[in-house]
Amino acid sequence: MDHPFAARTAPSAFRAWNSQITAAAVARQDGTPGWVSLVDDEVWWDEPRPHEAGRRCVVRARPDGEVEDVLPAGFDARNALHEYGGRSWRPTGDGVVFTHWHDQRLYLHRPDGHDAPRPLTPTRKNVTYGDLCLPPGRDEVWAIRETRLGGVRDVERALVAVSLSTGAERTIAATHRFMTCPRTSPDGRHLSWIGWNHPNMPWDGTELCVAPLHDDGTAGVHGVRAGGPGESVVQAEWRDADTLWAVTDPDGWWNLHLVPAGGGPARAVAAAEEEFGGALWKPGASWFAPLPDGRAVAVNGTGAGRRISLVDPDAGLGLPALTHLDLPYTDFVQSIDANAGRLVAVGAGTTLPYAVFTAAVPAPGAAPDHQARIVSSPSAPCVDPAWLPRPTARTFRTDTTGPAHGRTGTDALPVHAHTYPPTHPHRTTPDGERPPWVIFVHGGPTGDYPMVYDLEIAYFTSRGIGVATVDYGGSVGYGRAYRERLNGAWGIVDVQDCVTVAQALVTEGLAHPDRLAIRGGSAGGWTALAALTHTDAFVGAVSLYGITDPVGWADTTHDFESRYLDGLIGPLPQSTALYEQRSPVLAAAHASGPVLLLHGLEDAIVDPAQSSAMARALKTAGIPHEHAEFPGERHGWRRAETIRAALEAEIRFYERIFASPDDPGADPGRPAGPSRTADRP
Repeated sequence: MDHPFAARTAPSAFRAWNSQITAAAVARQDGTPGWVSLVDDEVWWDEPRPHEAGRRCVVRARPDGEVEDVLPAGFDARNALHEYGGRSWRPTGDGVVFTHWHDQRLYLHRPDGHDAPRPLTPTRKNVTYGDLCLPPGRDEVWAIRETRLGGVRDVERALVAVSLSTGAERTIAATHRFMTCPRTSPDGRHLSWIGWNHPNMPWDGTELCVAPLHDDGTAGVHGVRAGGPGESVVQAEWRDADTLWAVTDPDGWWNLHLVPAGGGPARAVAAAEEEFGGALWKPGASWFAPLPDGRAVAVNGTGAGRRISLVDPDAGLGLPALTHLDLPYTDFVQSIDANAGRLVAVGAGTTLPYAVFTAAVPAPGAAPDHQARIVSSPSAPCVDPAWLPRPTARTFRTDTTGPAHGRTGTDALPVHAHTYPPTHPHRTTPDGERPPWVIFVHGGPTGDYPMVYDLEIAYFTSRGIGVATVDYGGSVGYGRAYRERLNGAWGIVDVQDCVTVAQALVTEGLAHPDRLAIRGGSAGGWTALAALTHTDAFVGAVSLYGITDPVGWADTTHDFESRYLDGLIGPLPQSTALYEQRSPVLAAAHASGPVLLLHGLEDAIVDPAQSSAMARALKTAGIPHEHAEFPGERHGWRRAETIRAALEAEIRFYERIFASPDDPGADPGRPAGPSRTADRP
């Protein structure tokens, strides 16, 4: 079989450098601490356990700093709401209520006792609960209940209450196909929530609803207080009995607003061209927390970096409504909690792995002390900083023309990216050489790549491969206009933006033109494969649980995303021709290099058949490829052994495709590692 780049030549053979950052070390890093809560003098959070079959365990830090598990071994605080999962636990005062992954039931557990967690809800294979909250003064947990009645789109959702004493369940409200963020007013007389319907995604248009709460605990007729078809409310919390805080984007940026509960115009607080919210992939996500004195603490910034600020809507004349806390972090997990004296969040920086920390909340008018106290164990092994790349936030420019981009002229549009050069304490790229680079494409596609400490990236940069993470048009963190660049143009704008970054690295003399690859997971896998099959910019692509056939994916994926492509490409069946034009599987014969396909066999978001179909198409076309499947894995890797195997397969793949065709040790006509095109590992 001829190598697809037989005509290309490289100065010398590429060999990955030896590195102290092993795949096993990356597996120990995998995942971040998740939901957080302040419980009196304690800090609670959940954390991943890759070496315990990927479960998430709720833990707590006592005032003396001792950290202990709240959940006993074998219990996994996750749920399948919207497949991605929603808020999965809440402290109850003397215990915790949580959803257990293996049966999706609600459980109550008192960690200071000797009893095992007690199930509250019956065993039902088609029901899950998520986005948990505990309304004050009620001996019950409220949650979004999702009932799957049959096919992909035969799903019902409702806000329900479950008694913490008896497990008795009742429906509170069922108004939209999707509901999230249920909250009761301080006086207990009203209920708020956020809802939306197909074909909208929550970053397109949602409604903030307020309804009277009857004596029997059910909601009355609701009114819409913010949001709409072109406005996205992603979080709302009560400030007092008459007003809500809400993160919404009527002016194109997710800013904090004060919303009258009884109706009337919302008021932006500290309006700015930056985001105080993000894409609502997981119901229960929080980007701000209200304070008892009427202020709030909020995460704000852009994709280039975020921070935590105090927001005071009642700041006097000449005083700022926004006060930044000078903390050493550039990104935060979408969960934050606060009380009158302190806040808790999960943050990371370019040299700091994700960790749970607390910080003081200064009194009104007082100066912040800017001190953060880490309370969790590191989420990644300690690595000598000499092995870590120093990322740079970059803005490139892409020239886009033609109707595919909605423009008739030429516009130089920004493309945001972060570059991580090859970094090794004892090795450098030889004089006259330019190293290989890999373009990392995030999923979503309504997602982003934070610029933080990431051992997965360092795994490659410490082996002599540069990495560029691209926040292509469609990414969050840069306002609605940037997000909506992808509308109708998925497979075009994302591909072109990645090509723009790759070509700029070559033009700047940083990358070798024949040693450019692209990789991505989920929607990022789609972009990687679309770039390989519709351009000649890359010599290979890696797809992790990626979409390859958009028509098939739209027909088989879960309900939450089943209408996602209406906006990204167009509604079916009217837009079938566009789907086929952009389909990587239909263009497999035009691939400009080999492909590595990795997929979990339990994936309910992107069916493993998507990668299998691409493998068959590549085989028919005679394109070198490897296809590996992982039993027990869903959409993304959770198990340490999978993380190790996937990374090791990927670095072998790059060694082969970046080898010079005339290198006697190279065999670019073979896939990387043992071929498993038709077999499971």
